[in-house]
Amino acid sequence: MNSGRFDRSRLPAAIPYFTEREQLRLFGRGIWRSARCPFHDDIQPSLRVNVDVGAFRCMACGAKGGDVVAFHMRRYGVRFIEAAKALGAWKGEQ
Repeated sequence: MNSGRFDRSRLPAAIPYFTEREQLRLFGRGIWRSARCPFHDDIQPSLRVNVDVGAFRCMACGAKGGDVVAFHMRRYGVRFIEAAKALGAWKGEQ
């Protein structure tokens, strides 16, 4: 049984997560930025990233999600709890 709980306030901020941890180069200004999509062989920046909440959507392959947890789950093929633990947002049982 897993007795931990998710704490959204402990998630990394979107910009450091995408640029430092995931090594994506963000282009543009404003809330929605562009980057090369890591989910397919992208030659032009087709991934749109919301730097406020961490949402993302690829305009080419259709990959999408609402926050950095969703991105981490898709990129590494892990379930929610494993992604939350990897991002430091799971409190309790490790």
